[in-house]
Amino acid sequence: MDIKANLWKIYLYKFLSDFYLIVPILIPYYKANDLSSTQIFTVQAAYALSILVLEIPSGYLADVIGRKRTLILGAAFLPVGIGIYAFTGTFYSFILAEFVLAIGNSMRSGCDSAIIYDTLIQMKQESEYKKFEGKSIFFTRVGTSAASILGGLLALLTLRVPFYVNIATSALMLPIALSLLEPKRKKLESASPFKDILRICRFSFTNIQLRFLIIYGALILSSGVTAVWAYFLYYESLGISIGYFGILFAIFQLSSAYGAKKAHVLEKFLGEKKSLFVLLLIAPVFVLLGIIKSIFLIPLIFFNAFIWGFSAPIFYDLINRVIKSDIRATVLSVANMAGSLSFVILSPIFGKLVDFFSLSRAYIILGIYFFVYGTIALIFRGGVGQEKPRQISK
Repeated sequence: MDIKANLWKIYLYKFLSDFYLIVPILIPYYKANDLSSTQIFTVQAAYALSILVLEIPSGYLADVIGRKRTLILGAAFLPVGIGIYAFTGTFYSFILAEFVLAIGNSMRSGCDSAIIYDTLIQMKQESEYKKFEGKSIFFTRVGTSAASILGGLLALLTLRVPFYVNIATSALMLPIALSLLEPKRKKLESASPFKDILRICRFSFTNIQLRFLIIYGALILSSGVTAVWAYFLYYESLGISIGYFGILFAIFQLSSAYGAKKAHVLEKFLGEKKSLFVLLLIAPVFVLLGIIKSIFLIPLIFFNAFIWGFSAPIFYDLINRVIKSDIRATVLSVANMAGSLSFVILSPIFGKLVDFFSLSRAYIILGIYFFVYGTIALIFRGGVGQEKPRQISK
């Protein structure tokens, strides 16, 4: 079997992994089950907290037992988590569902990008990584887009129908994971996993280039995910019918997909330094959404989605270029963990701001936070964007 087949299989795996029919109707589903705004963002923060705990161990597991086996484990947990959502209806059961989903997603987080990079190394095409990672994110976002439209339509039957169908679609990931080929690489071997994880974490945060990429990437990830849920609140404040939520979310995801797919082209045109500064454009959009309530600002939400999608291949490529294959999944998981930690802190605060003040004020504060945090990170970027990162040994 050709190792190249891993690429299209990962595309399909990621398509199905984010084929969430339930996402566009989660906010109405929460409200139908009497959750407050604080509880809604707390449920999502519980997911991020679970990811925070599981992210690095799962990445380490992928480096030790292999990418394929870890992705198989991830595929096994997702249908279970969605099933808990489908057959329950309380705040605490939703937290349990998010915990199970976190187990599944943590197993693939970082591991899917690692298997792409290691497959390309075996094919001697690692220099084209941004292009292939962009494609994988493109298919992920397309999956989310297609699911959001279908999920919105299925929700017209009942709010639980999208959950039932999603159990079946997520189960399709398992045979795909079973058919993957493990790329040839040097595997991480250690008699002390705990010490190994600490060593890799210390390396991730003491290396000046990796530290910047992890911190700036955490800002993009946490504010982006918080905003995804906040956009639904914005649509609701405009009086937009739930029937359109799926369509709006689909356009959002397609904009993000296009940003990811064109990342290698746009970054080549702008250069690494300007590409990193372009990401700050997300901040003024948040502020404008806070100041003005109008359907005419919805295209700016799609612009933010484009920038969000554009950022991912850039960050993953820069990180992959400074790490070796035996610790690749673990370091990528450290980066994702930092984003989860930032989200765990940011999301409930955003929910509190909405409950105690207003959605408008919460957006303005989010925009200011993004701009200040991002500017400080760029000032101390440690040469990233000025020269190609050096290959650093573990």
